[in-house]
Amino acid sequence: MKRLKTLIKKEIMDILRDKKTLIIMVVVPLLLYPTIMIGMSLIMSMVIQSQEEAVHTVAYEGSAADAEVVEALEALYAEHSEDLACELTFEQMKRNDEAQADVWLSVSAEEGENIKVEISYTSTNQDSNYAESAVTELLSYYKDDLLKEKLAGEGLTEEFLTPVEVESVDSASESESMGMSIGGSIGMMLIVTVLMGAFYPAVDVTTGEKERGTLETLLTLPVSNFQMIMSKYIAVALFACATAVLSLLALGGSVVFLMFAVSTELAAELQGISAATILSMVPVLLAAMVTVALLITAICMCFCVFAKSMKEANNYSTAVMLIIMFASMVGMIPTANLDYKTALIPIANTSLLIKQIAAQQFSFSLAAVTIAVNFAYSVIIIWILAKMYDSEDILFHDGFKNFQIFKKRSEFTKGTVPGTGDMIMSIVVLLLLVLYVGTAVTVRNPFGGVIVQQLLILAVPVVVVWYMKSDYKKLFSLQKPKKGTVLAGICLYVGAFSLEMALVGILTKLLPASAENVTASFEVLMDQPTILIVLVMALMPAVGEEIFFRGFLYGGLKHKYDVKWAVLISAIIFGAFHMSLVKLIPTAMLGACFAYIVYKSGSIYIGMTLHFINNAFLMLQMKEPDTFGKILPVLMKEEYAPLDMAGFVAVGVIGLAAGIVLMKKAENRKMQ
Repeated sequence: MKRLKTLIKKEIMDILRDKKTLIIMVVVPLLLYPTIMIGMSLIMSMVIQSQEEAVHTVAYEGSAADAEVVEALEALYAEHSEDLACELTFEQMKRNDEAQADVWLSVSAEEGENIKVEISYTSTNQDSNYAESAVTELLSYYKDDLLKEKLAGEGLTEEFLTPVEVESVDSASESESMGMSIGGSIGMMLIVTVLMGAFYPAVDVTTGEKERGTLETLLTLPVSNFQMIMSKYIAVALFACATAVLSLLALGGSVVFLMFAVSTELAAELQGISAATILSMVPVLLAAMVTVALLITAICMCFCVFAKSMKEANNYSTAVMLIIMFASMVGMIPTANLDYKTALIPIANTSLLIKQIAAQQFSFSLAAVTIAVNFAYSVIIIWILAKMYDSEDILFHDGFKNFQIFKKRSEFTKGTVPGTGDMIMSIVVLLLLVLYVGTAVTVRNPFGGVIVQQLLILAVPVVVVWYMKSDYKKLFSLQKPKKGTVLAGICLYVGAFSLEMALVGILTKLLPASAENVTASFEVLMDQPTILIVLVMALMPAVGEEIFFRGFLYGGLKHKYDVKWAVLISAIIFGAFHMSLVKLIPTAMLGACFAYIVYKSGSIYIGMTLHFINNAFLMLQMKEPDTFGKILPVLMKEEYAPLDMAGFVAVGVIGLAAGIVLMKKAENRKMQ
């Protein structure tokens, strides 16, 4: 602990030397919220006041019908002028280019027909908008007066038009409603401010050490890498937490100022909040902001560790900002609320919690889950960060700016292996192609869209490997499987598939909407002939996805990192590529199984065949549910019983164990 304290003190002193960090951490939070909330409120108040004091011209050409209606409107204006949004003056003039008016009235009234009034205004002109609103309100008074006269002529009262009186009573107070409407925006602003306070110190303690050339010296000190990275993390986290606290103080001070110094209406709306409620909110809000600051700090440091220079690290800030802003914007979705499912989504859960706190509707149990989840994610990311600092290849590599794919093809030598940057670029390009080209085709022809997407998945790695002159047989593992590994691969697949079914059963209960969306997306394609479904939905993904994820991606990663990381990373990207919460973990688990089979067997063909069988089985299950219901009724159940789940888990464990044992036997046989 003594060494850790010394390291933390050293990191804090280094950060404090950068005045820009202090400005971002202290000045920005203290000025941002008063500027936004108080400044904008004052500006809007001044704009509204100036519009209310301005006199807006209502012009009419002067026909008999015009004169009659305008006369009535002038009388109503004298009576209701205080209730209108602005002052009006009615002038008769002819329409020409020189005539200036905010709105024009044109009245047509034929005998026996209703009076028709046309209001001509310009929506892009604020003066015209205000005048149109005021004239519309006067016309509603005029309409009510005419209606009363007609009813009186028939001996009727206004109650004749309203046989049913409807009154809506809002159980939420005005302060709760206002909190719900603006809470999501406040959450996003607070989270982004914390990001600003964390990113620059994170850059300084990671990339700054590299650029100054002091990281190598620091690694020679008699301290462990874990102590070193923890000292850096704690130092940056202190600044991020300070930014979070200062942001809350600035926000609270701005609200209090608006309540008592500027807006009496806002103070009236917030009168329903008791002191006890406020006191209960403050600790929860502080805890939520501190834990999200810890998480954001860990994320920023993970990104910055890859940067070779400060300039490169600043470029990464765009990606980090987009990721965190996207997650924090969830709170702005009207239908998004904090529950035990959304509480598991990092950063987004804090935004939703802030919205619930602003609406005075939050649950202490959900708040506890949110805080615990963000803290748990922080611990996991810190552990990953510590592992990164154990790798000199990560600490001292050339950074992501060294993309080989941008070189001329003539500069490549045969057998070049794609680097990390090349694989990232390939994934990004593939996602963009699938998003734009694939989606454009899918909108017109869903089945054709699947074909295009699968062709793109196959084409991207093939083109990259050709351009970089890579050894495609070695990279894609296009080799004959080792003896004895085929049966082992089948056992591993059976085990992984059984565990996948058990996991899908659990996730379907937790995420029913996501599961229904997956089913609906496949049902649209089931009207095609069976042979076409098998070819497009089973064979094409088995070839294309295996080439991309287990060939190109896993094959490239295993040359740069440890095999376990290559298996894990390729599996996670494979799961995320299917873009479904309910499919993310099960698909990643199956992808890890296929990657492990490639690693042990030295061949992609086993996983490719099993992938085809897996997809064909699922597609035929949807195409011919009655037939499969007779053969394997347990797989056709909408909801699995506990006994079914236990059976899946048992088969899964036995299958995986048998597969691992058989793989080891195959390895031993080869060594002998």
